[in-house]
Amino acid sequence: MEDEIIKIWQSSPEVERIKFEKSRLMLDMDSSLKRIHRVWKYMVIRETLAGIIVIPVFAYVAYTHPFALTRIGSTLIVLSVIYILFRLLRIDRQKPNNYSETYLDYLYKTKEVLGIQKKSLDNVVYWYVLPIYPGLILFLLGFVHIPEKINLILLTFSLAIVVAIALHFLNRRAAKKEFIPRLQKIDELIKVMEE
Repeated sequence: MEDEIIKIWQSSPEVERIKFEKSRLMLDMDSSLKRIHRVWKYMVIRETLAGIIVIPVFAYVAYTHPFALTRIGSTLIVLSVIYILFRLLRIDRQKPNNYSETYLDYLYKTKEVLGIQKKSLDNVVYWYVLPIYPGLILFLLGFVHIPEKINLILLTFSLAIVVAIALHFLNRRAAKKEFIPRLQKIDELIKVMEE
């Protein structure tokens, strides 16, 4: 059966073989893009759930805690989490989903969105980590006058630095491993489609 299909394909005109190659490339690309869109979607859901937990907790601390620095820090953390969620949801809304446009337009739009997502992962320190740190520092400094809390403050701050470094390297690795190959595939497919 497979040999017969290969013979039919080999005996078909050149134009039909090119169409078959294009459709195979498009199916491969669609499968690859669905996977990365699904991963991004789950990341947005995970961050949204984390935000739904963090915002009320720190809003409560900002409202009830007696130390001014802790209240200011909690408020800054809430505002930072809202900013992060807004940014993630704005990126997520740009995902191409209009199937009425041509496949070439879809590829260009997908390339643009993947570029934005890759850039977001590359720059995670600037829009994800740095906005939270001033609030975290003020939050922790609110407890500095309690001698028993000094070790806990230092441990928490050290752990936050380690997490920030890990976030930076893990996101850079994900951008390199997941996004760069797909962007190259899209460029190749665009070239094939334009010929």
